[in-house]
Amino acid sequence: MELLTAPPPATAIARMLAIEGVEVAPTMLATQQGPDRHLGPEAAGAVLILQATFADEERAAAFWESAAGLMETLATAPGFIRRYNFTDGPHYTLIALWRTAVDAHAFFSSPEHQAAMAGLFRHRWQHSHFAALWEMTTPRQRVIFCQECDGVTPARDRQCSGCGADLFDPHASPVRVD
Repeated sequence: MELLTAPPPATAIARMLAIEGVEVAPTMLATQQGPDRHLGPEAAGAVLILQATFADEERAAAFWESAAGLMETLATAPGFIRRYNFTDGPHYTLIALWRTAVDAHAFFSSPEHQAAMAGLFRHRWQHSHFAALWEMTTPRQRVIFCQECDGVTPARDRQCSGCGADLFDPHASPVRVD
């Protein structure tokens, strides 16, 4: 099965843009998969949201160098599932999925992260900064809609509850290791 990566149809985008407060702009999307990349979003016990803005190019560049170092550490952080970061005009947003809040706090408490936070405050790399971690209080199962029948099946079941067809799970698919 091939999953689509195209944007919404132009007609849908036009309808969205007609809504007050909706904007669509080109952006950079960066993602990073962690050691628990085989898990879907339903396995996240905690969600981190970061938001930042920048006002000085040199300070922003120093921040991004520090962030690259943290990403290297994050690549092997226990309990890290995946993260997404993108810009919305001048706003930079990051969303990270963790297996547990304990895993997230362990990474945040690491010497590398503590050094990066100290650098942020010492060098004032950002104009504004926000970070918060939420624990999942209402777990939900991810479902897969069968492409062969009208079955809707929890992703963990791997076979359609309606027709028995094998279901493709994009998170549990084999992971390429170089």
